[in-house]
Amino acid sequence: MTRLSSELLINIGKELNIYDKELLQKTGYTLRQIASRAVGVTEAEVCDAIDPTLVAVVPITSGKGIIEGFTHAVQSIISYMGFTSFITHNYDVAGLKEGIKRGAKVIFLADDNCFIAINLSYEWIVDNAEATGRGYVSALECLVGGLSNRKVLVIGAGRVGRSATCALKKLGAKIAVFDIDQTRAEILAKEYGTVVERDLKKVLHQYTILVDASPAPEIIDVEHIKSDTAIAACGIPIGLSNEAYSLVRERLVHDPLQIGVATMLVMAVCCR
Repeated sequence: MTRLSSELLINIGKELNIYDKELLQKTGYTLRQIASRAVGVTEAEVCDAIDPTLVAVVPITSGKGIIEGFTHAVQSIISYMGFTSFITHNYDVAGLKEGIKRGAKVIFLADDNCFIAINLSYEWIVDNAEATGRGYVSALECLVGGLSNRKVLVIGAGRVGRSATCALKKLGAKIAVFDIDQTRAEILAKEYGTVVERDLKKVLHQYTILVDASPAPEIIDVEHIKSDTAIAACGIPIGLSNEAYSLVRERLVHDPLQIGVATMLVMAVCCR
C-alpha cells in the first residue's frame, strides 16, 4: 500500500463538499453514487444500511507508525457518506477491542501493507486495493459515458491495477495493460485476456482513456494529452506532469482517499 503523506490528508474533511461538487460536475454522479455503482447496488440500498451500521476507525502504530491525519480523513469520508462513525481512543489491538465493545459493526484499520474494512456481523473483509480499482473504474465509466467496446490502457499491474482490469472486463472494455515489470503485466493479461503493451511512451499516444494505477510520477506528459483524453488516476503520487495535469484536469478523476474509502464502505455494508 502506498504510504500517504499528511499534507495530502490534512484538508480532506474540510473540502469534501467541494470535492463532491467537482466530482458531480465531471461525472454526473456524487461520491456515494459512484461507490454504489462500483459495487452494483443502488444508492437507496446504501442509505438503508446507514442507521443500523456504526463504523469505527482504529489507529495502527505498527511499521512506520501513524500518518498524521489519516484516521481523521477516513472517518470524515465515512461520515460524509452518511454513516455514524468514530475514531477509537486506543491504538492497535486495544483499539479493535474498543471498537467492538462500543458496538461498531464495521471497522476500518490500516498498516503499511494493508488497508481493510471488516464487517463483524458477516465476517466480511474488504481490501482497499480492490475497492479503489472498482471505484475508479466506476468514476471513469461515468466520466466518459460508458466503457463498453472502448479502448482503455491500464498503467500498473499491481493490486489496484488488477482490480481495475477486472472491473473494466465486466464492463466490456477493450483493455491493454502496461507495467514496468513485464512478467507481472503478462500474468494479468493472461488472466483477463487483455493486450500487453511494452513501450509506454509510444502507446500513450494511441489511447485516450487511461487508468493510472502506477506510483510512478510524471509518466504522462503534455504530448500525451488529447482533447478527448480522460484519466482515472488512482496512483499516488499522480503520474501526470504539471503541464499535462493542467490540460486534462476537467477530464481527470484523482484523489488520495475519497473514492477508495467510499467504495470500501459500500462493499463492507452491502457485502458484495
